Amino acid sequence: MNPLRQAIKFTMTGLLPRQKWLVNGPRSANGIALTFDDGPHPEFTPRLLDELQRQGVAATFFVVGDAAARYPELVRRMAVEGHAVGTHSYTHSEPRQTCAKQLLNEVRRSLDLCGNLIGYEPTLFRPPKGQLTLAKTLGLWKLKQTVVLWNQDPRDYQGLSGIQSWLNQYQPRGGDIVLMHDIHPHCIAAIAPLVRLAEARQLTEFVRVDQWIQKPKREVSDLELQSIQKT
Repeated sequence: MNPLRQAIKFTMTGLLPRQKWLVNGPRSANGIALTFDDGPHPEFTPRLLDELQRQGVAATFFVVGDAAARYPELVRRMAVEGHAVGTHSYTHSEPRQTCAKQLLNEVRRSLDLCGNLIGYEPTLFRPPKGQLTLAKTLGLWKLKQTVVLWNQDPRDYQGLSGIQSWLNQYQPRGGDIVLMHDIHPHCIAAIAPLVRLAEARQLTEFVRVDQWIQKPKREVSDLELQSIQKT
């Protein structure tokens, strides 16, 4: 992210409530949030979900609509296993080539799809590449979406060596939002070391980002969970 965009991002963080714009959680928090973009992936997402379950970690998934449509059972599994589901557009098109109208149409389509899969429409949105215009941002807010960015980027897309380099220098702080991608296998190997790093700094929780947003949360009812599991 270029310096100007970085400055704008953190300036907006200081001015806007978390219900609208989230880059990190409260620094007084006793944990960090792991987030995963671009999935679900038919091979890596199930393995990641298995590892999260082994480690007792809750996470937030920002799913791409067309991938969710191809692998609906994985989106349902995310919700059933206690993870938050957000959206990440429908096609993950290049931001500079995507007008506000197209993006917002994609968001509506993804919300409808996820609503049918998990029983409620997500309220968390992560823009592709973290890039938005004013028109897109205002449109997202009209759709009652919280824009969720991040303050820690392990660059897992660069391979295992890249994420290992980040792990070697990362010092977890309460409220960190970590960006990873479940279309790559490297994030799976990072879960256990991240748990150890956090515990070493007395950060004992891995939270969903919606837990840091002060607005009514739409929980999945027992009846909805039973329906999801039977589907």
